[in-house]
Amino acid sequence: MGEKSDTYKVVIQLSSNELLVQKATISQLNNILNALPSVSIELVMNGPGIDLILKDAFLINTLEQLSEKGIQFMVCKNSLNYKNMDHNSILPFCKIVPSALAHLVVRQHEGWSYIKAGF
Repeated sequence: MGEKSDTYKVVIQLSSNELLVQKATISQLNNILNALPSVSIELVMNGPGIDLILKDAFLINTLEQLSEKGIQFMVCKNSLNYKNMDHNSILPFCKIVPSALAHLVVRQHEGWSYIKAGF
């Protein structure tokens, strides 16, 4: 996962496809990056939240910039399967995890801070 000398590790869950929630999440990601220069962030998307990273997504340029800043975008395989989609449906810098919820459990067990995206 390309760890820096991290002091902080944050995993954020996005399960909404509402544009206002997505924009707020992006703002929150930038706020964390600005406040904590030594941080690893994973945005884990499941359910309708996977709409954020579909190849025809509205915020592609912004997401690419966040990826270049080190944010990892993780997509739930179960959610992709439910929508009859595969890795070709999502942006190329995203990683697929077998289960978003299981990934969140593992990260929290490893000591990562958990944040539910939204307001």
